[in-house]
Amino acid sequence: MDLLKTMSSKEEFPALEKRELPLPPSWRKALGVGIVVMGLAIGTGELILWPHLIVKHGFVLLWLAFLGITVQYFINQEVARYTIATGESFFTASARILKWSAIFWLVTAPILYIWPGWASAIGTILKELFGSGGYIFWAMLPLGLVLILTYSGRVAYAVLEYSLKIIVPAFFLMILVISFFNIDLEILKEALTGLLSFGVIPSGIDINVLLGAVVFAGAGGMLNLCVSLWYRDKQTGMASYIGRITNPITGKTEAIPATGYIFEPTPINLQKWRGWLRYVRIDQGIIFWFLGFLTLFLLSVNAYAVLTPRGLVPEDLQVAVVQAHIFGEQWGAIGFKLFLVMAFLMLFSVMWTVIDALTRIMSDILYTNSRSGPLRRYFSWLINVPLNVLYYVIITIVVVIGAFLIPFRQPLTLLVISAVLGGLTMALYTPLLIYINNTRLSKPLRPGWLTNAAMVLISFFFIYFSVKIFIHHFL
Repeated sequence: MDLLKTMSSKEEFPALEKRELPLPPSWRKALGVGIVVMGLAIGTGELILWPHLIVKHGFVLLWLAFLGITVQYFINQEVARYTIATGESFFTASARILKWSAIFWLVTAPILYIWPGWASAIGTILKELFGSGGYIFWAMLPLGLVLILTYSGRVAYAVLEYSLKIIVPAFFLMILVISFFNIDLEILKEALTGLLSFGVIPSGIDINVLLGAVVFAGAGGMLNLCVSLWYRDKQTGMASYIGRITNPITGKTEAIPATGYIFEPTPINLQKWRGWLRYVRIDQGIIFWFLGFLTLFLLSVNAYAVLTPRGLVPEDLQVAVVQAHIFGEQWGAIGFKLFLVMAFLMLFSVMWTVIDALTRIMSDILYTNSRSGPLRRYFSWLINVPLNVLYYVIITIVVVIGAFLIPFRQPLTLLVISAVLGGLTMALYTPLLIYINNTRLSKPLRPGWLTNAAMVLISFFFIYFSVKIFIHHFL
């Protein structure tokens, strides 16, 4: 019997070790993950899918864009909650409850994000910008640049965050300036009316593209779950005790435990806990939710104002190039080229962030389950491989595979496939996230009734869309 108990205990994740909750920093220093997630949103839903839908079907869909990004604010907050409280990722929390979930996420992540849709879109932009060469060549070039930048920095996350802190504000400022010239009061009034048209969905709309746009009105799919890994490398809350992913060539390897920590909910710790939650709400609420939706709104309205009179709808390989006419309308060739440059920078940041997210998800699952938990016997061959080595090897493999896949499909198709599959995963993980935060955290750390109610509605929303897509395609 003792032997059976010993064998059983070795197959389970260990209990969380108790430590003190660190003091939260000034929110000015803490901001960063919201910028990363907003950068993802601008380069997918805001820059590509929503302008496509609004130009094609009108402003009555803007309420769904608002709903989509609001949904993801709550999801990001709840993903961050568990990581602040324990230092563990969502994927470890999931594996503590459902043994084989680690395998599911490990297989699903590359199916969702290995497709180089963003690289293909960048290829069309660079081909138009330089006026020569094939888009495949130009699409492969930024993939190589991802590796160069990743290997040039000491801490992988820091390089990503710093680049987006430059690109996102620059892009946002340019959108404000061009909106001043392009949008008149009549169009603005029409757009605000569409924003309030709750429940209206035009007939004949492609349900796959619509779900894709809702999912990508923010990060979307499993990218929301990667928020836990970005906050961990940001060393938020109890993740302060967990090392970061450093460059194995230029940086010193930091100690990264397979599992996390927990703190006693004392009055002092609860005061610090509220400070950490406040920082996440500012980071996700102001940077991601408010500025993210404002950017989505302005890009969509600009696209409608300039492209609709011309009868242009951004489609397929021209999905970003056509939108350059927004700038060209006012500033001629210079404005057209300027938009292409900004579109390149934004899509490159998105592509880099998606590759980073995919790599982090796979690295985290392999690293954790090779050292702890019921699946350790299957991954123990990786026990001597540090997390940072795993990360840099996997990101190299992901980039190489992406380069081979570029010639096969068009970017809009790839993005819609990725987004639809992402919506299906959201239907699965939102109920699990509710369960984790309401059963695995002590009562003072659990979400309030309003957040829980919102998360339940969000779960039903994605389950509904998943069932609708299944019926549409198979019945």
